[in-house]
Amino acid sequence: MSKKIIPLLLFVLLSAAAFSQTATGMKKIAPFQMTLTNGKPYNFSQLTPGPVVLMYFSPDCDHCQDFTKALLKNYTVISNKQLIMVTFQPMEMVKQFEKTYNLASYPNVKLGTEGTSYLVQKYYQIRSFPYIVMYDKTGKLVKTFEGEQPYSEIFKALKSF
Repeated sequence: MSKKIIPLLLFVLLSAAAFSQTATGMKKIAPFQMTLTNGKPYNFSQLTPGPVVLMYFSPDCDHCQDFTKALLKNYTVISNKQLIMVTFQPMEMVKQFEKTYNLASYPNVKLGTEGTSYLVQKYYQIRSFPYIVMYDKTGKLVKTFEGEQPYSEIFKALKSF
């Protein structure tokens, strides 16, 4: 009997350890690496101290486009935060998205592609767009939104930190 319990107990302990590492890892921002629309590399180590909002999106996603429009209309909720907009789509699509929404005119917005590394997508296990994750000025996870969500809830969360 004890020979059967030991492997089971070992499995449970290893599973718990793996889960706790994943949960702890999620509390920090993804170690992203992307290429900005100007061709320069940009990664998580270049963030300045302060609150960060990371938005994983696709330029051809209707929900992402609508949310971007709404966010820019309510710019005050992110004006004091770094907004990192990451996609896996090709640079041509990213540049067109930037042009359409005039994102280059917002100094706190960094827009780029991680290409086919899918590092951010894997890190957060993203299943739908837009994926929005918020970190306070100490780097602590505040809130996560995935897929189409009520803008009022997202803006309320953005105002709270």
